[in-house]
Amino acid sequence: MAKARVTTTAALARHLGISRWTVSRVLNGHSGVKEETVRMVKQAMHDLGFQPSALARGLRGGQTATVGVCFQDLDSPVLAMRAASLQQRLREEGYQTIIELSGDNVELERGAIRRFVGQHVDGIVLIFSRLATDDPALRMLERSGTPCFWVDPENPVPGDRILLDRARSMKLVLEHLTGLGHRRIALLGIDPRNRFGALRIPGLRKYAPKCGLDFERDFIQLFHPGETKHTFEYGYELAGELIGQCAGNLPTGIIALNDRIAIGAINRLREDGIRVPEDISVIGYDNIAVAEHFFPSLTTVDHQTNRLMDLAVRGLLERLEPENSDLPPRESHVHPKLVIRHSTGPVRG
Repeated sequence: MAKARVTTTAALARHLGISRWTVSRVLNGHSGVKEETVRMVKQAMHDLGFQPSALARGLRGGQTATVGVCFQDLDSPVLAMRAASLQQRLREEGYQTIIELSGDNVELERGAIRRFVGQHVDGIVLIFSRLATDDPALRMLERSGTPCFWVDPENPVPGDRILLDRARSMKLVLEHLTGLGHRRIALLGIDPRNRFGALRIPGLRKYAPKCGLDFERDFIQLFHPGETKHTFEYGYELAGELIGQCAGNLPTGIIALNDRIAIGAINRLREDGIRVPEDISVIGYDNIAVAEHFFPSLTTVDHQTNRLMDLAVRGLLERLEPENSDLPPRESHVHPKLVIRHSTGPVRG
């Protein structure tokens, strides 16, 4: 009796008794796979006459070799970095992306999901989703059977998701500043009612006492309630307010919501002759491209974007395997990294 022809990576993986993820990494030349496994996969491909083809896979199995990706906009450098990294990883796996921008509008995000489902994408990735746990779009996703992977969702949605450990990032920041002798710290743009700010405040409150600080006593919070444009100009304006409010008795450290706010603040401080880091240390968040090339180069928190997106793609591909469709949802966390540059230094004696 003739053997069934192996025509998909999933079938090849089953034939070899290994995961489709491993087969995919071999096909795309990724590192981290044992040489013995690489030889085994290539030998099986030769013996079986297997030729990987994303298009053929779609024609044969009813798949489209496409993944729908939705995020807010391209104005945010961190979102642009995530989208580019995600698209590259999916491309390496033989998938094309259909990108929708929601503009931070929940109704537009719902519409994007409806279109993805209507276009029969193989899977969906939602970055910084604002959908509520009981949103009707989630019921539509469930009915369609379309796998969805969530990257840093605002709410505890049901499904596979990966989160950046922002509480840990505040631990790293506070340990760095207090290790340099800083005891009075300003928080610029970290609004507890904004989702990005709300994810930082609990970490600050948790780790401040462990670093010898009292959150109510030792921190100055400056933000415009409801502000959503976290730009260079916003940082410039907040720093001006800090200078006016402190009347010559500035804190010695600043933690900004993001790198753009940090850079805008440094520019405003410089106008008043306040030196960074000699007079005040400044830490940003996101590690955008300009952070390394600004003067002084910016100490900041790196999201580990490539690792986030690599795990998102891996999780989505694993969920696409028929045998994994009924597995319970999985949640993973990625630890951020503090990148220490020249915008932070010891408190002057």
